[in-house]
Amino acid sequence: MRNAFVEEVLSLARQDDRLTVLSGDIGNRMFDAFKAEYPSRFYNCGIAEANMTGVAAGMALCGLRPITYTIAAFNTARCLEQIRVDICYHCLPVVIVGTGGGLAYANLGPTHHALEDVAWMRSLPGMTVVCAGDPVETRLALRAALAQDGPVYLRIGKKGEPCVHQTPPEFTLGRCLPLRPGRDVFLLGVGAILPEAVKAAQLLEQHGISAGVASMPTGLPLWTSKVSSSSRDCSDARIAR
Repeated sequence: MRNAFVEEVLSLARQDDRLTVLSGDIGNRMFDAFKAEYPSRFYNCGIAEANMTGVAAGMALCGLRPITYTIAAFNTARCLEQIRVDICYHCLPVVIVGTGGGLAYANLGPTHHALEDVAWMRSLPGMTVVCAGDPVETRLALRAALAQDGPVYLRIGKKGEPCVHQTPPEFTLGRCLPLRPGRDVFLLGVGAILPEAVKAAQLLEQHGISAGVASMPTGLPLWTSKVSSSSRDCSDARIAR
């Protein structure tokens, strides 16, 4: 997902000269193409996530469209107060990108685990929370995030996630993205677990259980009516999340 994110950032930067990237001392080689093309629009803020968040807030107040990028645990827990006070209280259009959500960095220990980040971000005023399910959703979610007038937390995987969507779906914040119909059970995938939901549906099918699957990339706002309508497509199916 992160490779798709970087490619999409560069593509969008060519269309909008306000787009600026701030990194928490991670992914610097990954951003080489961006830095080569836009050296004045990339800032390595070092291992100082709180400062990076404050700088991004200042940029947004000056009319820029900043994106902060680092490991999910660092871009939320370590700078939660700055996100709340500097960004959310001013409803600033800053896109906060956390890579490696969940246990993607499990081998690096609990400092790198991001298990509460979505809950924290959902609790902040004016925050939109998006958890991309595959590289295709990552690109679409980033475009949608930059179109927002307020703060967005975009949670993406680490690397190597398969593409679930063969073609780009119609992406609207808050809406489900149907993947396959079913009659008996409805699986709702949120974020990088989405490919596993598809695998589960395929396994269930081998046992005679018809499983519908949909992606729900938006963690907030959550349009429950859309979830309900998608589940009704599976008749009286039980919802599994």
